[in-house]
Amino acid sequence: MKTRKLPTLAKLKKIAWKLLSGCIRREAADRLGYVRCYTCDWVGMWTASQAGHAIGGRSGAVLFDESIIRPQCKRCNIFLRGNYGIFASKLIKEHGQEWYDQKQIDSHKTVKFTRSDVLEKTEAYKVRL
Repeated sequence: MKTRKLPTLAKLKKIAWKLLSGCIRREAADRLGYVRCYTCDWVGMWTASQAGHAIGGRSGAVLFDESIIRPQCKRCNIFLRGNYGIFASKLIKEHGQEWYDQKQIDSHKTVKFTRSDVLEKTEAYKVRL
């Protein structure tokens, strides 16, 4: 009898990210399901939007940091590579330069998630959805 392999940590992170992305986009949507791009003011259904990071990289320190994740249109998130100039300036207006500078510093830190960390996040995101 074959034993089932456990999903890899990378696979678990991918699942958790998909759920978090859904949380970010749905929570930003109005009662009809429309969401506004954080960087260009495009408006569309939450399902047509993406969750973008204000700081580049998909490292552990940035990946699940909800304070720097906002809904974005595909144009800003993919084709304009995050539209970081506008993204950063809006976050600085909201939280201040010192806060943003600390986020930049934190983004370079190595964060190692365990399987249980990621599974815990996954369950929390499922509850939010």
